[in-house]
Amino acid sequence: MFGCLVAGRLVQTDAVQLAPDKFLFNLSDYENVNHVVVFMLGTVPFPAGMGGAVYFSFPDPASGGPVWQLLGFITNDKPSAIFKISGLKAGEGGAHPFGIMTSSASPSKSRDPQYQMQCSHLIKLTQRIYQQQIKHLKPD
Repeated sequence: MFGCLVAGRLVQTDAVQLAPDKFLFNLSDYENVNHVVVFMLGTVPFPAGMGGAVYFSFPDPASGGPVWQLLGFITNDKPSAIFKISGLKAGEGGAHPFGIMTSSASPSKSRDPQYQMQCSHLIKLTQRIYQQQIKHLKPD
């Protein structure tokens, strides 16, 4: 359903499906990656009124635990997006976007950088993006 591309690497289409609406890509050597492209393969569209939120996780240099950041989203009308991941700040992340995971493929057990897709209603996606933008506009 989804693919991931980093310049100079082969296309990744091996997303691990964690739940019917949750998918995961592992990303090795993320320190040398500036941008990543996430896209729909065109084989399975989102249901009407749905899209996919794209999150990125990387290890926090201070605690070693994962830091989660919402990068954006893709939809049937916007089936691909380029996200800049270089320069993301460890202190600006949040809790795991999927909540507590109990699967053996649980991304929270890994310290490797990961991309995750979560399918949800477009209204919720736009609200999350709006909240993130407002958060970044607030003075420190």
